[in-house]
Amino acid sequence: MTEPQPELLPGLVRAEVWASQARARRARAGDAEPAAVDPVAPVLVDVPLAHLDRSFDYAVPATMADDARPGARVKVRFAGQDVDGFVLERCAHTDHDGRLTPLRRVVSAEPVLSPAIAALAGELAARYAGTRSDVLRLAIPSRHATTEKKPSPPAP
Repeated sequence: MTEPQPELLPGLVRAEVWASQARARRARAGDAEPAAVDPVAPVLVDVPLAHLDRSFDYAVPATMADDARPGARVKVRFAGQDVDGFVLERCAHTDHDGRLTPLRRVVSAEPVLSPAIAALAGELAARYAGTRSDVLRLAIPSRHATTEKKPSPPAP
């Protein structure tokens, strides 16, 4: 029977356990099978910082492939937190060299951000020195789950 090693610094053993658990969580999150068609989704995250006013590429898991449509609301992991975002489009390739973080979940499969509204939000943000996230927060109504359960009327 081996004797447990004494802690050299208080809390060091606990920090090593937390680090190994974090590595295991990251490994499990990366195990999700990517979507067969267009596995990359550029997402506009809802962060009010001007230097982050751009899209970030995320992997689309196969389980979310049908719901993660352009314009859909999603939750993504960004800077250590779960933040809201909008899928801008779906594409087959990315310019990012590393492994992409998968989408956390699709909040609503209803496409609420059309390409025309996204372009207009970008123009307004540039004109008035704001961010697209701030403009979209005002332009798109907050989520109403009961209304989203009803079938959408066809587009004109």
